[in-house]
Amino acid sequence: MKKRLSFSSLKAFSDCEAEAVAVMAEEWDRQSTFSPSTIEAMNAGSYVHKYFESNKALEEFKLEHESDMFTKKGSLKSQFQIAEKMVQTLDKDPLFKTIYQGVKELEIFGKIQGIEFHGFLDCLNLERNIFIDIKTIRGSIRDKEWSETEYRRVSWIESRKYLWQMAIYQELLRQSDDEKIGKNIQPVIYAITKETFPDSSGITIPQEWLDDSLLEVQEASEKYIEVLNGREPKRCERCNYCKATKLNTHTISITELI
Repeated sequence: MKKRLSFSSLKAFSDCEAEAVAVMAEEWDRQSTFSPSTIEAMNAGSYVHKYFESNKALEEFKLEHESDMFTKKGSLKSQFQIAEKMVQTLDKDPLFKTIYQGVKELEIFGKIQGIEFHGFLDCLNLERNIFIDIKTIRGSIRDKEWSETEYRRVSWIESRKYLWQMAIYQELLRQSDDEKIGKNIQPVIYAITKETFPDSSGITIPQEWLDDSLLEVQEASEKYIEVLNGREPKRCERCNYCKATKLNTHTISITELI
């Protein structure tokens, strides 16, 4: 198991401890279970990020993913056509253009509950005391998704645990030794939708929500430490890993399906 965590690895662990441990042990390749359309969508999202990182990063991405971006006839694949519309939308968004200024793709480090964490900021704007994280999403910005933990529909920011990510990044910045970095830098999630007519919006988060989320991150980190120290990781029995390694030993009651 890893001694250094990121938001994505902690989220994966909270979703299914058993799968996350298997991935860390290189016994399970999660990405190999993704459909081609899912991988294409992920690459299209990365294209949007690289576009606003730097010209160099964008050109390197194009060279690496040329076969992924274009059809055999040389036209852009549908996901990347939408990605082009997304970057055009953000390019015309006055708020985005105003605040997405500063250091791009900054790697940050720190500790939470004694565990080393690291992350990458899309953009750190010290003049405005904010950091910005671009999120490319399907559907509407106002869509709600089902939460398995809360048993209700919540915003996609909550269901995908992006509040955890923002709380982690804020805490790592708080621990920075750089005198230029303030101790309470506020996150802005900049959402851009994968629609024919993309929608965009900058989203702020109340500090009390971030404080509560950091407590949840600390609790999840403690569970990770337990497994690191020898506790058997729990199975979710829903993910592809659990389905692929499942060995039924007893029946279940229909009440467990309700």
